[in-house]
Amino acid sequence: MNADRVLARLAARLIFAPLGFCCGVVAGFVLLALVSAEHFDAMSLFPEDVMILGYDLSVNALTVMLLFAPLMGAPAIVAVLIAEMFSIRSWIYHAAAGAGAALMPWSLAPTSFEGPAFTAPEILAAGFVGGLTHWLIAGRRSGLGDLETAAADSGDKRG
Repeated sequence: MNADRVLARLAARLIFAPLGFCCGVVAGFVLLALVSAEHFDAMSLFPEDVMILGYDLSVNALTVMLLFAPLMGAPAIVAVLIAEMFSIRSWIYHAAAGAGAALMPWSLAPTSFEGPAFTAPEILAAGFVGGLTHWLIAGRRSGLGDLETAAADSGDKRG
């Protein structure tokens, strides 16, 4: 019975950890969108030629995803694996890991990059929000440590 519980918990971790990462990325990008909206006027946010803008944005979003997702995802995956292996459930750890994962592609961008000019504090805030979002969805219950402790306690009571 206990093995079934561990397998169910492992299956849940395999679902919630990537879900938390995806929701954290979306939350971080929403924060950056809110920050960048302050820098533009209403005309640049809502141009007249929406059809062409929609096509351009979808191509650019795909390009950005293909370029920056592996750069941002690699340190995030390492941080999540460390949290899962050692059952690290601290919101501070997940927020700091999110900030570090967000800062990685930003720091590797060339200085002549003509994208949105975000500052390091804005990128760190987006990563912090992303890390906290991941913690809310998946990080609060990281690892299988509580199941192993429960199994050890129940084994001691039987013997």
